[in-house]
Amino acid sequence: MIKLKKIVAVALTAAMCLGLSMTAFAAKNTGYTKDDLWSPDMLKQQGPGSDDFGFIPATDADGNIIDGYYNSFISAKDAKGHKVDISWRELSAKTLKSIDEEGKVADIFKKNGYEVPDDTDFIPLLNGNITFDEGVPAGGGTVTFQLADLGVSSEGVQPGDTVYVMQETAPGSGVWEVYAATVGQGNDIVVTLPRNGSIVLVKTLSDGTVITLDRTTGQVVDRKPADNVANNNAKGTSTNASGATSPKTGEF
Repeated sequence: MIKLKKIVAVALTAAMCLGLSMTAFAAKNTGYTKDDLWSPDMLKQQGPGSDDFGFIPATDADGNIIDGYYNSFISAKDAKGHKVDISWRELSAKTLKSIDEEGKVADIFKKNGYEVPDDTDFIPLLNGNITFDEGVPAGGGTVTFQLADLGVSSEGVQPGDTVYVMQETAPGSGVWEVYAATVGQGNDIVVTLPRNGSIVLVKTLSDGTVITLDRTTGQVVDRKPADNVANNNAKGTSTNASGATSPKTGEF
């Protein structure tokens, strides 16, 4: 009888441990619902080679297509304000693999000092591998993205919003740095990049706003305030859909 009780106790303990481990495993992926937007196929539609985002094949003096792309809606300058030439290539398979799930992107933000609430959604807007053709300017290249001309919907990002540029630290390394930028009145953003390499332009949503996304492009096609927006405004709480502070505070 004692042996039977021990067997039952061991079985119950094993079942409890299994239940806890399954709960922990399930919790790991809770809240990340935008994996489809981070699939390699989807990201390729937002980068060089996609006609929808203004990238055109690079050509030589004779008009022959060469490796790389240009984009007239993305410009760069050096520290003195002089224009510098840039070209683009598609993200490599290894780079795409490092961000092919929303949870991986959330981890990148956490490693860069951000506190990421469970309800945060990460939405990719544009990507590509940037090259400063004559070398990276001293102090970095100041890059301007004209979002409206690029086809990034004004409903997706609005003046005053904070968006983020992720840049890989080395080709295919899977290690990324994150730079915050404010959307200007002309729907442009300016960010200084310290190196050549893969970048992804990202916005976040974490305020309870109900949005509808075009599943093909990831663009916002509808936006409805959540039920608590009026109450939040009454309390003086910002409901900016993509607002966030700098990594110094580590908060969204």
